[in-house]
Amino acid sequence: MTETVVDFPRNFKKALNDGQLRRNLRAAMDTLGQRRRNLFSDREAFEQLRMRGDAIRQRALRNLPELLEKLERNCTENGIQVHWAETPAEANQICLEIIRRHNATRVIKGKSMVSEEMHLNRFLDERGIEALETDLGEYIIQLDHETPSHIIVPAIHKNRDQIARLFHDKIPNTPYTEVVEELNAIARKILREKFFAGEVGVSGVNFAVAET
Repeated sequence: MTETVVDFPRNFKKALNDGQLRRNLRAAMDTLGQRRRNLFSDREAFEQLRMRGDAIRQRALRNLPELLEKLERNCTENGIQVHWAETPAEANQICLEIIRRHNATRVIKGKSMVSEEMHLNRFLDERGIEALETDLGEYIIQLDHETPSHIIVPAIHKNRDQIARLFHDKIPNTPYTEVVEELNAIARKILREKFFAGEVGVSGVNFAVAET
């Protein structure tokens, strides 16, 4: 597998000069910020929660080797097989071997940032295996052969008009529409069909509880 060389200085200058991209991000971040303010109207309470969450994360990172081994023991006791990989190449190969063991060619994915860092989709595609993203944001950027621009909202850099044009151009027999509900229905229909046809599932892990 060839690695893609990322020219970060050139890319960020290009992005800063993209007026549409800047407008998209500004609108999206304003919306996310307002939603957060609506959910956490007590700013002091929110800050306390944020600091507590950060402290838990930092504590986990300090004890990560021990926690990972504890997690492995408890996963194994629960009938889960654990694989270890030190490099993206090793991780990709492990995934490939599992898929081939089941004679599968169609993989259905939930959101997984680790698989993005591994370039798992490209690795599998080069070996004749379809890996389809089922998170709506991930599905949108996969259609456009892009990578996520946000850990929670992968397609935050695209607006409704761009998504409408993308669906019309990339999904056969799809009429152009800018109605959000109709765009969601188009994606839902395709992804539902893919779920039924999928042979192997891949999902990321937001939280793994070592104790259980």
